[in-house]
Amino acid sequence: MLLREGMVRVLDEAGSDVVAQAGDAQELLRKVSAHRPDVAVVDIRMPPTETDDGLRAAIEIRRQLPQTGVIVLSQYLEERYALDLVADSAERTGYLLKDRVGDVERFADSVRRVAEGGSALDPEVLARMLGRRRCEDPLAQLTSASSRCSR
Repeated sequence: MLLREGMVRVLDEAGSDVVAQAGDAQELLRKVSAHRPDVAVVDIRMPPTETDDGLRAAIEIRRQLPQTGVIVLSQYLEERYALDLVADSAERTGYLLKDRVGDVERFADSVRRVAEGGSALDPEVLARMLGRRRCEDPLAQLTSASSRCSR
């Protein structure tokens, strides 16, 4: 709740209108459906299970309301989660690590970018995703490039 209230203040001060807040994934889905915001900012770990309920809700929002942008916040780099989120398209999508959203202007800019149809991927997440793709390239097995991949 404290993180949520802090984000509301940051977004208000940056000129964004926060239309709703949700305490769990089901409430998030209901409020996004009702309010149709430009962007939903979602924590991956939300009640009721505190596992990946927020991510599953974000993916559902992207499926049901493709004009609503989604920014997912994560405490840790979960490459699989990032890949699941951008599986169809990175448009109107963000995946940010919580410890890097301390830069208020950068966070507000990420929200604006996603609202305008762009993306906001944490540089560490992007590097890991691109590195993984490159390492899993089936053509890499035909060259010495596969020996350069590390996990």
